[in-house]
Amino acid sequence: MTLNEQPQHCPFQQGKTLCKYHGRLRLYNVLSKADMRELRWIWDTHQDDLSCPWYEQKPTFTLHEFEGFRRIAQKVVDAMSEQYREPLVLDQATVSSTNHLGHPPHADNVQFDSVWWRRRQIKQKDELAAARGGAEVLWRDAKTSYRNYSATVALTDPSEYGGGDMEFYDEWGQKEPSEKHRLKPGCGVAFCGCQRNVHAVTGVRWGFRLVLLIWTRPLEVQVPDDQKHVCYFRPGTGLSVWLTTADLQDYPTRQKQKRQTWVPVCSGRKEREEIVEAKIGSSVEQ
Repeated sequence: MTLNEQPQHCPFQQGKTLCKYHGRLRLYNVLSKADMRELRWIWDTHQDDLSCPWYEQKPTFTLHEFEGFRRIAQKVVDAMSEQYREPLVLDQATVSSTNHLGHPPHADNVQFDSVWWRRRQIKQKDELAAARGGAEVLWRDAKTSYRNYSATVALTDPSEYGGGDMEFYDEWGQKEPSEKHRLKPGCGVAFCGCQRNVHAVTGVRWGFRLVLLIWTRPLEVQVPDDQKHVCYFRPGTGLSVWLTTADLQDYPTRQKQKRQTWVPVCSGRKEREEIVEAKIGSSVEQ
């Protein structure tokens, strides 16, 4: 059954997704030590506590910080694009720590709705057992359904923390993960955002875990205006620094305005001669 076909047991269509490839891809040494040091410096400078996402103002990057953050994130996107063999656009990135809660199983670009059997919805208390017994899980469209792939790249060594395992499940309700990853610094894993890649991160019991997270979209897709400034987070998200879609659009404009120079327009010959004389006099005095 494909994602767009009518489900066997559920009367509703599954949420639409834009990913074409559902396998998980390893990204080896995609970031250098210098890249990781730069991202850590940006995180140290601008970290946000996203447990209070109503902060009055998102921290402002310097143009140097923005260019570095974007350049490093784009390196990951370029590596993803090469492996997926399709053009990808950087949609959003974050340098994020993981707290003791971790992230429960979820899919990035579709949202869990309910569990069904023979066109009847299963009671919430029975959802897990029913899904494991063959009932169908309904996934609804998420607000990020315009995205296609995600990636996580380690910025700290696994020896620096306990827990923090990246887990992948082939389907919702699966008892044990199909894969577990403890990534070396500079290495990552890329995956699609549909229900074929339900994933989780176990809570960090001790130490410090920091990662670079990347989300991409297809080349031709436009981001809804109400999503450009949004920073999505989960209970397990610790202190983080976000590069939003709005940042990617706005900072280059700011830089262009800052570099703009103004040339006086002379209305006649007399004004031009006065400007030249003033320049010559200034040079002689020096």
